[in-house]
Amino acid sequence: MAVVYRALSLAIVLIVALIAPAHADVVLLKSGDRVSGSVESIDASTLRIKTEWGGVLLIKRDAIASIDTEREINLSLPDGERTTARLQSDDEGRQVVVDDAGERPLDVAAIRQASVNALTGRPTDRWESRLTYGLNISDGNSDTESHALRAHSLLRRGKFRHVANADVDLKKDDGNTTRELYRVGYQLDWFFQDDWYAFGSSEYFQDELREVDYRITLGVGVGYQFWDTSLGALSVESGISEVIEKVGGESDNNRAFRLSADYNRFFMGKRLELFHRNEMLVLAERDRGELLQTSTGVRYALNSFLSTNLRLDFDHETEPAPGRKKSDVTYIIGIGFTW
Repeated sequence: MAVVYRALSLAIVLIVALIAPAHADVVLLKSGDRVSGSVESIDASTLRIKTEWGGVLLIKRDAIASIDTEREINLSLPDGERTTARLQSDDEGRQVVVDDAGERPLDVAAIRQASVNALTGRPTDRWESRLTYGLNISDGNSDTESHALRAHSLLRRGKFRHVANADVDLKKDDGNTTRELYRVGYQLDWFFQDDWYAFGSSEYFQDELREVDYRITLGVGVGYQFWDTSLGALSVESGISEVIEKVGGESDNNRAFRLSADYNRFFMGKRLELFHRNEMLVLAERDRGELLQTSTGVRYALNSFLSTNLRLDFDHETEPAPGRKKSDVTYIIGIGFTW
C-alpha cells in the first residue's frame, strides 16, 4: 500500500510540473483567457510576451485585465515615477504593484511603459546582431543593378559595450559603376559612471567614385546614454579624432572634433522601429571643412527573425575632391535578418 501511495504522489507531482510552467508570468485577459510566458515589454498600445508554445505574442493593452510577473520588471508610471517591481493581482482580482514601498493598487492603463531592461542605469548584458540587404535590378530602357549590405553587431558585458558595423553599397547603370562605397567600423564603450561612458572608435571608409581612396578615422571621447531599454535607446557622443585620408590623389592627416547621436524606438509591440544615426567631423584644417554622415529609416518586423526596412543615407563633404558633388543621397528598400 505504501508503494502505491508513493507512486500516486509521484504521478501527481509530475502532472503538476507539466501543466504549471515554472517561473512564468501570467497575463489575464478580459475574456477570461490566460497567457503564460515571460513578459518582455509594455508600450503605449501593446504588451509583448514570449511563450514556449507560440514564440513572441503581442497583446493589446485594452484587452488585459491583470498581469502577474514572477520576476521584477522596470516600470514607468504616471508623474514620471520609475520603479523596479513585481506586478500582481490581489484576492479580488485587482492589479497591484509590489516594490520596496510595499503593495499598492495600480491600474494596467496607468503603466506608461515597462521593460525587462533597466529604464535607468545599466541595462542587462546582451548580444544582438542584424544583417540587412537591399537589391534593385531593372532591365529595359536602362540597365540598373544596385546592392546595399549592412551588418551590425552589439555585445554588452558588464561595464563594456562592443559595437561593430559594416556597409557595402554598389551600383551599376548601363554597365558603368556609379557607386562603390565600403565602410567598416568598431567602437568600444566603457561605462565608468552610471550612464556616462568613455569610448575608443575606429573606422575605414572608401569611395573611389568620390575619389576617396581611403579614410581612416581613429577617435576617443565621452558619451552619455539617456536610455537603453528593450523599447529603444538614445545616446550622444563627442570627442576628438585623427583623420588619415587620401582624397583626390593627395594624402593628408587632420585632427577633428567629432559629434554623433544614435537613436532608435520601438512601437506596436516592437514590430515597428524608427532609427536615426548621425556623425559629424569638423576638421581642424579650414580647407577640408566638415564631414557629415546620417542614416534614417523605419524597420517593420515580420517575425522575430525577418524584417523589412526603408532607409535614407546622406553623406556630405563641404570640400570634396575637385569636380565631385558635395552630397550623396541613397534610398534603400531591403530585407533584414536579426538574431
